[in-house]
Amino acid sequence: MKKILVGFFGIFLVLGIVAGTGYALFSSTVSLEGVVLGTATPSLQVSLVTDEDIPYAWRTKYTSLGNIFAPLLPGEYDWGEFMVRNMSDGTTDKLAFDLTGKIASVNMDADWNALKNAVRMNVCLYDATDSLHCDNANKTGFKTLATWMTSQDLPGGELLQDEDEAMRWYTIVLYIPHTYTNTIADKTITGLNFEITGTQAL
Repeated sequence: MKKILVGFFGIFLVLGIVAGTGYALFSSTVSLEGVVLGTATPSLQVSLVTDEDIPYAWRTKYTSLGNIFAPLLPGEYDWGEFMVRNMSDGTTDKLAFDLTGKIASVNMDADWNALKNAVRMNVCLYDATDSLHCDNANKTGFKTLATWMTSQDLPGGELLQDEDEAMRWYTIVLYIPHTYTNTIADKTITGLNFEITGTQAL
């Protein structure tokens, strides 16, 4: 009798499991169709500065600039100015840039080899009150041209995508220490391309 009862319980258990997996549940589905996803458009532009202290022309590249600096003498400085602006198209979340600069390419001839460690370059925020137009609280400091062959952080922090703060004014200051002699006289660096890169600030 005990064996028969156990057999019945086994049958009931199996039936219970089969019935349990046979339940149907109500469901409902909604959908979003025709969605378009896009990415922001990064855009950094540069301009030289006119004698009237206004941007000359906004471009992504200036070519064939030639001699924009005076011939350098040991112990003396020369400088030039340029502006960059953030014209990115990031609508909801504004696209801010961290800026770096480097010498992207240059004619690496004998004159370059003679001057790459002699000429020092400093990039700073523009300051009209300084004799070199350099904001000494916001600068890279003087580094050899050889050092500038690798990317250097530019001062000023994030360049925002904003009407009021999308533009930044920089000064490049060049200098040769007074210890250099005639060994670097009558030399010319040619084909120098200075590149500024804006990387999305996180």
